[in-house]
Amino acid sequence: MVRKLKKGIIIVPAVLALAAGGFFGYRWYSEKKAWKEELKKRETLYVSSDQLTVQIANKETGETIDIPRGTQLEVRVVPYKDEETEQEYRIAYIEDTEYLMTQDQLCTELKDAVKEAGGFVKLPAVLYAEGSGPSIQSMLAKGSAAEIAGFANILPDGSVDRYLVSADGQQGYIRSEYLVRSESEVDYNIPEVHQGRENRFGGGNAYTLEYPVLEKGNFEDNPMPREVRTLYLNRGCISTIDDYIDIANNSGINAFIIDMKESDGPAYKSEVIRQYSPTSYERGYNSMEDYKAAVQKCKDAGIYVIGRIVTFKDDYYAMDHPEYCLMNISTGNPYVLAGARWPSPYQRAVWEYNIRLAIEGVEEIGFNEINFDYIRFPDKIAKSFNNIDFRNDYEETMAQAINRFLFYARDELHERHVYLSADVFGETSNDYVAAYGQYWPMMSNVADVMCGMPYPDHFNIHDYGISQAVWEVPGTLLKYWGKYVMERQNETPSPAKVRTWIQGYDTYWKEPKVTYNVDKINEQIDGLYSSGLNDGYMVWNAPSELWRYRSYMSAFRERVTE
Repeated sequence: MVRKLKKGIIIVPAVLALAAGGFFGYRWYSEKKAWKEELKKRETLYVSSDQLTVQIANKETGETIDIPRGTQLEVRVVPYKDEETEQEYRIAYIEDTEYLMTQDQLCTELKDAVKEAGGFVKLPAVLYAEGSGPSIQSMLAKGSAAEIAGFANILPDGSVDRYLVSADGQQGYIRSEYLVRSESEVDYNIPEVHQGRENRFGGGNAYTLEYPVLEKGNFEDNPMPREVRTLYLNRGCISTIDDYIDIANNSGINAFIIDMKESDGPAYKSEVIRQYSPTSYERGYNSMEDYKAAVQKCKDAGIYVIGRIVTFKDDYYAMDHPEYCLMNISTGNPYVLAGARWPSPYQRAVWEYNIRLAIEGVEEIGFNEINFDYIRFPDKIAKSFNNIDFRNDYEETMAQAINRFLFYARDELHERHVYLSADVFGETSNDYVAAYGQYWPMMSNVADVMCGMPYPDHFNIHDYGISQAVWEVPGTLLKYWGKYVMERQNETPSPAKVRTWIQGYDTYWKEPKVTYNVDKINEQIDGLYSSGLNDGYMVWNAPSELWRYRSYMSAFRERVTE
């Protein structure tokens, strides 16, 4: 009996121990299984940094890769602790490979992916009202401190397109390329060649303008021909567009410049014009549908199509918005010169109107390039200067206003892979800021193409010391003119291409009268090209006369082959 009892005493603890072992073993197994399940849990996070990319290491090999901020990743919920360094990491999965990241490289919401707190405005910059589009709220001064409150969009390389900033007592969006991290990066140095050029004629001095090194447009999806040989087509040409295409097909012409808006009304019934200037809209010459079809027909024929906008001379817009126009102080009415009213280049509302029209022309009609004509203040106003209210809200010089408009236009067009060309008077080949705000080196530095207008009949009879009337020898004249343009180009940090307007009409209002036949067209082109200005030309003939263009066809041959 005692033996049996002892045996029972031995068996019971063994059973209890076995049971306990089973219980704890099961618990250990369950906990291990739960831990494995926990390790499988993922959460979606975003790469976060004050730099464009962060460097992360492969967990197994230690090899590093750079990954743009804003990238969405699947990340293990449970942190990983390195046993040697005791550093805690998060494990991110990229194509089933584990990478180690620190917690401060991650955020839960995309809006927190951009960590920089502020910066400085490196050039006078548009402050946009919205995160996209051309709506102007105000301007920010160069060197202003800006506090970053957010951004519009993160791009694939980790950069942002626009920052939401507070600066100069305002809040709005600024393009990221206008913001630098430190005040020392704001460049106040002006190239020496411009420093002594004072305000001789009222348009401003050269040394308060901006000359940053800029990248010119070069768009694979919108290539510009090496030599752009161009005919001007006014708004009435759309109904006979096939005849102009026929000229191009049977000559060297490879581009048309076609009116979008003239000073006396638009070429078509644009929705932008309807919104901003109903009076102008009523005078739209063509339907937008017909215009779009004609432009597409040109492009289908392999023709590069440029849209021309007369910018700061706009009679009907001035009727709708006298508050944005140069004002005659004596009368209280818009200032009139040569029968036309002038919206002020100082007014950002006028900028936005013209750029919205340009964007519509690009996106709805399909222009390859936008050409801005009358990108200036009115000329010959010296005697009236003190009787004009220029609506100068930002206390700028004329040249500064033109400079800043060009930056704005360039930014909006380049974003859409479209080129910017600017028309300038022939006078701008000189080394001073003109009385109407044009200055070749400043404008060439921003535009993709400079389009001088050295029409021979606009010169004095013996300019450059030429013994004959200069319009009798246009080749000689333009060779001289081109020499001075090349000097201005050499003063420009980022010079544009030069595609010059040439005279395609007779000099009939001056003596001696000269018929501009095909020989005179050849002379002008040869004179320009011999001076080095060989990026092409544009033939100005206001009525766009078919018979005259046909008579010029042999001059439109290809001259540049590289």
